Amino acid sequence: MKKLLLAAGSRPGILSLAPLYDALKKNGAYQPVALLVSAKGARPLSSDLAACFGIGDDVRTIYLPEGSAVHQLASVMTGMEAILLSEKPDLVLVCGSDNVALGAAVTAAKLGMQVAAVDAGLRSYERSDAEEVNRVVIDAMAEFHFVSEHSGEYNLINEGVADEKVFYSGNLSIDSLVRLMEQANKESAVPVKGIKPKKYALMLLGQGVFSAGKEHIGMLLRVLTELATNITVVMPRIAGFDALLKENLLDAEFIAIENLKLIEPPSHAGLLTLLRDSMLLLTDTEELQAEATVMNVPCLTMMDTSARPSTIEIGTNVLVGLDEEDIKSRIHDILHPGSHQHITSRSKIPEKWDGASAPRIVAVLDRLL
Repeated sequence: MKKLLLAAGSRPGILSLAPLYDALKKNGAYQPVALLVSAKGARPLSSDLAACFGIGDDVRTIYLPEGSAVHQLASVMTGMEAILLSEKPDLVLVCGSDNVALGAAVTAAKLGMQVAAVDAGLRSYERSDAEEVNRVVIDAMAEFHFVSEHSGEYNLINEGVADEKVFYSGNLSIDSLVRLMEQANKESAVPVKGIKPKKYALMLLGQGVFSAGKEHIGMLLRVLTELATNITVVMPRIAGFDALLKENLLDAEFIAIENLKLIEPPSHAGLLTLLRDSMLLLTDTEELQAEATVMNVPCLTMMDTSARPSTIEIGTNVLVGLDEEDIKSRIHDILHPGSHQHITSRSKIPEKWDGASAPRIVAVLDRLL
């Protein structure tokens, strides 16, 4: 029986790891080992994902110390080395593009172990983005590359990766989406009381807001204020955001926004339910771009680039950057379609984003291993 170690840290990586772990376990020919990294005191795996995909208590865990990204990366690699030498896996599958994924790929390669990159080949071509650098290095370390969209194939082959090492398997995060929504529908849970489907907008901010200046945060508040005059806005809290507003003397403006429902961070299944029932998603992170496309929810992303061009080319995602007037104009078009063509009327689901990516990867591994 082949032992395969699956490594992930952030939520996007875990959403790829979970369905793949489940499919490998059900196959019977593999012994999958999940290696998760999280901050001290935090749960490495949410209860809804653990229950949905049958991931038990035998997860290998590395806890990150406080400190800089470089300090944490060094800690990840040291912890990875000990676990990899103990487990001696036949293949290390790296899920995600954060520093945990980078640490797993580099450590395994240095130890002479075979590496497979999951969600390989994604490129935003924005080298100032730390995760873009990670993606390039991870793919360079990998022997096998499982890609989630056609752009991944083109990018890797253009970078000199042999086409027989590239496998178009689809998007594993959509496998997680399908399974979690099946579970959520059975439970019929309402994440937020007092809201009705398609009568609210969802606003999701990432950690990047903490590196933004006062002008950027002020723009977000103006957009949020105008949006909330037209429709209820649901916004999950992010740790430290209240303090950030107070530091920039913008807390009073935020508190004064009517029609804003600030909620505690929901489970991922709860977040997906909120996304499905929302009229639009306004975000400054790539996290839910793929899910919004599959759920046919208009997504306005306050970024200049995306590593998932398919969500823009055929999906519901639009990059609006930090152009306040463009953001407001597009919000108006979504809320009041009128003579404007609604963005979701032309959207399609990318090929192989069908909830069956994990079995396709396992079928390839059956041939390779």
